[in-house]
Amino acid sequence: MNSGRLLWTRVLENGKHKLKTMRAVMDWTIIVYFVIPSIVIGFFIYRSWWLEMPGWIQHIPFSFLFIGSFFLLWNSHFRTYVREADTIFLMKKERLFIGLKKGGILFSYTFEILTAGLLALLIAPFWFQHYGFTGLQLLSFCISWITLKWLVMAVSGRLDVQLRGLISILRNIPLVIGAGAIWYVSFLAFEHGAILLIILISLLNTVGSIVLNYPRFTSIHTFEQDLAIDEREKRKHTEFVLGMSSDIEKLPKLGTVRKNPRLYSKSNRLFKKRTEMVGYLELFIKVTTRNTEYFWGYVRIIGVTVAALIMLPPLWMKIGITACGLFTVVAWSGSIWHKIVGSHPFTKLYSGKDGYFKGKNTVTAVLAVPFTVICLAYFFVIQYVQKSIPLFLNG
Repeated sequence: MNSGRLLWTRVLENGKHKLKTMRAVMDWTIIVYFVIPSIVIGFFIYRSWWLEMPGWIQHIPFSFLFIGSFFLLWNSHFRTYVREADTIFLMKKERLFIGLKKGGILFSYTFEILTAGLLALLIAPFWFQHYGFTGLQLLSFCISWITLKWLVMAVSGRLDVQLRGLISILRNIPLVIGAGAIWYVSFLAFEHGAILLIILISLLNTVGSIVLNYPRFTSIHTFEQDLAIDEREKRKHTEFVLGMSSDIEKLPKLGTVRKNPRLYSKSNRLFKKRTEMVGYLELFIKVTTRNTEYFWGYVRIIGVTVAALIMLPPLWMKIGITACGLFTVVAWSGSIWHKIVGSHPFTKLYSGKDGYFKGKNTVTAVLAVPFTVICLAYFFVIQYVQKSIPLFLNG
């Protein structure tokens, strides 16, 4: 077996692993009632952008494209598709092992080019019809973006990917500042039409990424780092997919071991009044506030709904999305309630009592209030905001 065939086998295995993970969350009902309608609606939304510009784009300056694309530079690595078992066999076949690593890194370069192509396809309607730029300018923008992303990925590959917490955040600050400075200079060069400067920056970014990746190209001594990167990328995808399902138990995240939790360390009572419903509510509040996964799940529902409200032009679609989002909040809250309270070996013994259902209805109503307020605020306040932004920008 040569390195090319081995790489292709590993890539296929990685794809099968992703599909298997997605199948654990998406059954045929989700595909039929959510995935397929989302694809169809997304296609018609994108088509409408080519026919007529949405109203919200009028208040977005061109610099926002650079700012938004800057956030897409992160959380990716050059993969080598190594496995832990490779220490036994491939480490003895250095030529085959290095060939696998070279092929994996080159595949990552190519894959990110496809990502840049998707980004160009997404912003093309606004790029040509609203901002009035040319295809050559779009190509130079994508080249600047992809080469900077290569550089960020190469630098990230030299850092300890197993580092977590505040130390990891502080360590990445210089990288964010450096990448931001390069991207800002690229923006100024693009704004002034300095094509030669854009080409020079792109070449320096590419050369920098190759230099930083060179040890991974030529040596087997970076195996531990290569393995850690591949395991993190696999774990990142798995956690993202499983995070969309509230019914699947999430993998516990590593952290410092504490004798007492940060919140409610003495497990004090939250309510003075003691009833069945209050007991269920207190249990639900303590569990959900101690685990941030529940909070971010709720935030994701609101965020996706608000994004859809902004991007969908017709009013009837906005109303439909709001109704679907409210239904999702109700279903999600019921699922979380059942997972925390209803399925527990002790509390499920009392799941038929009135306090159980009153507590569940109270939680559903409380969680529906912020969602409803945010959606109503969008419908009633957005008109005023849209009128105020041009005055602010011109003033």
